[in-house]
Amino acid sequence: MENIFLTGMGRSGTTLLDKLLSNHQDISILSQPFPLLFTEVKKRFLERQKITDRYYVLNDDFTPEDYKREDFIDYLSHLRFTWTDLESLFDKMDNYSGQKTKRKVRNIPNEKQYFEKFIDVFQTSLKFFDFDKNIKYLGIKEIMCEEYLPYLLTNNFKCILIVRDPRDVLASANYPKGEKYLGNKKPTLFILRSWRKSVEYLRFLSLSNNFLYLKYEDLVKKPYNELNKITEFLGISDFADNFFNNGIFDQNGDLWSANSSYNDSYSFISSESIGSFKGILSTEEISFAEAICKNEMSFLGYEGVIKNLNGLEVINSFKDYNVEENLYLNSDYSSSDKNKEIE
Repeated sequence: MENIFLTGMGRSGTTLLDKLLSNHQDISILSQPFPLLFTEVKKRFLERQKITDRYYVLNDDFTPEDYKREDFIDYLSHLRFTWTDLESLFDKMDNYSGQKTKRKVRNIPNEKQYFEKFIDVFQTSLKFFDFDKNIKYLGIKEIMCEEYLPYLLTNNFKCILIVRDPRDVLASANYPKGEKYLGNKKPTLFILRSWRKSVEYLRFLSLSNNFLYLKYEDLVKKPYNELNKITEFLGISDFADNFFNNGIFDQNGDLWSANSSYNDSYSFISSESIGSFKGILSTEEISFAEAICKNEMSFLGYEGVIKNLNGLEVINSFKDYNVEENLYLNSDYSSSDKNKEIE
């Protein structure tokens, strides 16, 4: 059995993709089975680097003076993680809303007192879950985990990253009509920097034979075309053109409705959400997103809608509204002098 790791920024279509792939007879995807493991390991790494001021450790702004990407890969390769650490994390996740797939096994054999590599912790964590042992690929989906991709690729994982128009991500994250999947409204720059992180890894890993990326827009407009790129990548049979005529079924065999912030009436896939930002974001927010993400949007083929955009002026004048102050993320994050200077 081989492993798939599926990731991307929240609100980019990761849940849709994990549900679609799990309908294939050769694939089982666990949706966010142990998110706190990735958070805890990254937190410990940052603490080793003497970086203790970041609460959102999976959204930390990667800058060369903080640490090198190779430092994190080396840390994962020489990890010391105890069995007690692992059991404690799973106890926390029993009541954690971010864990979408709950463990089916309460206790597993304590094979060792501590783990020396992240891959050993990962594979042991899978034993808490129930899945078909006869499938070809067992995968997991976790959001915001792009920094783990290089390490997993060196351990023969098939890694898939999905990316979406940053303006639609921003609209879905900060102005949902339904459930707040990413919590309360976040500073615009914080969300856009998280999006740029995805694209940074996408570009860095694009030449790896075990890495594949796709755009949400392509998936919802031509689902079978994009899904069969994945089946070719995995070396398994394609989805037939009528495969989802009866809808998408979740991992429990129940009919699944799209995990949308706007419309949950579709049993298959709708492209209605593409460009929805135009009726949701203000002109100032759209301008700011296009200024901050200009290079990455160009690389991925996302066209700007603001004419004669003066990026420097937009960045200097932008200010967020109705963002709550908290201990970990200042409400003026987007407009602070420090961040404006960086951008």
